[in-house]
Amino acid sequence: MKNLFRNYFSSLPWGMRLFLLVFVFGFPVAWIGLRAQLFDLYGWLALTPALVWQGQVWRIVTYAFLPAGPLDWAIGLFWLATLVSVLGRTWSARGFWGYCLLGALAGGLFVTLLKPGMPYGVVGGSSLIFALLVAWDWLCRNERLLLLGIGEISVRQTAILITIINSLILFFCSGWFLMVAMWCGGLAGWLWLSIRAKLFLGRTPRQTRSERVARLEL
Repeated sequence: MKNLFRNYFSSLPWGMRLFLLVFVFGFPVAWIGLRAQLFDLYGWLALTPALVWQGQVWRIVTYAFLPAGPLDWAIGLFWLATLVSVLGRTWSARGFWGYCLLGALAGGLFVTLLKPGMPYGVVGGSSLIFALLVAWDWLCRNERLLLLGIGEISVRQTAILITIINSLILFFCSGWFLMVAMWCGGLAGWLWLSIRAKLFLGRTPRQTRSERVARLEL
């Protein structure tokens, strides 16, 4: 098992390693800080619209790297590690980070603009997960997977299934507003991939998806 994790981590580019490390240690460090009463990462980094409008604009993206609790951390880490292992082979570090920050920004802006007076903070990486699911479908749609207990299904079917599961969790745990806000991460990712394919690659989205994309640069 130790070799398995070592091989997985060493196979990733440095940018993806850093991304996972931020998410892996974000919750434990925040929890230790709260328990020991040394510092409060949630108080500094959570998306609190009222504080964003006072100038703390970093909160629009930093919220996405702090899970709401241990269960959210475990589920989010599983999906992120899975998607990073797939997309890490085709993306540059700059493109990957830029794309993820775009997804987080979209979700954060939705909450900030529509609930400007919200006094409490929002955390969770669902906007990142939805954005990466869109990229996975975009780049690997025609590939097929063999899932235990389900059988062979396409990447698109898998992405839709994961989206439904995450959406239901968000709906019952956080309500419809935050569910829609996190969907904005996926929408922003889809818009960026569509615009980039048409303007920068000179292809339509359908033509781009029909081939394996070697790299994605911002």
